[in-house]
Amino acid sequence: MFLKSPFWRSVGIISGLIGAGLFALPYSVNVSGGFWSLINLTLAFFAVLSIHLVYGEVIVNTQAIHRFPGYVKIYLGKFMGSFAKLTSIVGLNTVILVYAILSGIFLSNIFGGSQFWWSLAFLVANSVILFLSRAKEIGLLNIILMIPLTMAILYIAFSSAVNGSLSNISFLGSDPFFSFGIFVFALSGMSSIADSREVFLKQGNIEGAKGLRSSTILGTTIPLILYIVFVFGVLMASGNITTEDSLSGLSGILGNKILILGAFTGLLAIFRAALTLSYDLKEVYELDLVEGKGFSWALASVLPIFIFLIIPRDFIKLISIVGGLLIAFDGIMVIFILRKMRMAGISTIQFLQFKKFHQIALVIIFILSIAYELVYQVF
Repeated sequence: MFLKSPFWRSVGIISGLIGAGLFALPYSVNVSGGFWSLINLTLAFFAVLSIHLVYGEVIVNTQAIHRFPGYVKIYLGKFMGSFAKLTSIVGLNTVILVYAILSGIFLSNIFGGSQFWWSLAFLVANSVILFLSRAKEIGLLNIILMIPLTMAILYIAFSSAVNGSLSNISFLGSDPFFSFGIFVFALSGMSSIADSREVFLKQGNIEGAKGLRSSTILGTTIPLILYIVFVFGVLMASGNITTEDSLSGLSGILGNKILILGAFTGLLAIFRAALTLSYDLKEVYELDLVEGKGFSWALASVLPIFIFLIIPRDFIKLISIVGGLLIAFDGIMVIFILRKMRMAGISTIQFLQFKKFHQIALVIIFILSIAYELVYQVF
């Protein structure tokens, strides 16, 4: 039965990061325009899939079990390990914050009431479920939820497309590079690769590595396909009046029923992604900060709530910074980790060829992304 398959559970964990990025994409594509967004999407998918495979190779060729900061410390030294802890903790907490903000919007659309209190309720519920969950259970839950989620996304996209026109999609936008960081955010699931490895631990190292490589490719590609369909559908219907959360703009065209369906779809997507990321955040605290299980759970549960209460809740800007800045930093670090492993002959099971041109291209893409975010989003 496929639900018991480690491969499909791994796919569920990785593709479980279909979350807030989905609903920010139509707005970001409208800002950048169709032409530049297509280029940004191609570069983002190339970069993200490459980094997913690179990180998978690092994990299967390292005997000790860690999360990203631990691997950085082993291969790049204590200072870079500390920097990786900072980017991982800030990045994961920020993403969970983004999910909380969107959950408040969606729950308010369904039931009414304050977005603020609904967001807090979402964070509390996520903490309780996290306390009771393990990686295998999260992967199984994500696979089960993937079916209704995919059907709902396709229905919203189709309903939008038949009520819209391709002429509503702008060819050139006002900010060509804006959508790149959003695409990276939406596609990236590097933190889930380590969780996926846990699913294959009972298999032999080579067999498990093959399963992890295949599930990584499929788990990264499934969101890509759904994103393309969803973005085209929403933009064909709403065009230049596309809202940041996508759904509010559609409600004026397709009615409140699509708003309610979209809100439920959004909650499914966010719930899957938030649970996966919260589990990984707990593992970062437990494995790489040497904290006990109870304290690690408390940090992963309470800190996002504290951050939610004190920082501005601009989810589009937060998504852009995480995708274009923090994930880019992590991408550069994991490239240098694999370079060092291969030069030392440590990496005996390889996930990709990873020639010098490939490495240089990735570093250039990430450096440009970091520069853009620092100039246009941070400062």
